[in-house]
Amino acid sequence: MELKLKQVGENTYELDVRGNTCPFPQIFTELALKKVGDAVLEVITDNPPSARDLPLVLKKKGYQVETAKEGDHWRIRIWK
Repeated sequence: MELKLKQVGENTYELDVRGNTCPFPQIFTELALKKVGDAVLEVITDNPPSARDLPLVLKKKGYQVETAKEGDHWRIRIWK
């Protein structure tokens, strides 16, 4: 499996984890956060448990998180 991470703005990256089920969205998100450093990471997922659980895990690790439902998927915006 490849990390579908791309830069979409000056300080913003997007990680597409659609089609993946737990625990892969969390694993990919943690790998991407290490790569992007202090930049904003937007994770796109179509897995309801990931949309529910990922923000909880990240908040416990000290991240700021916003989640928005967009049609058939969620966009989870993460920053320090």
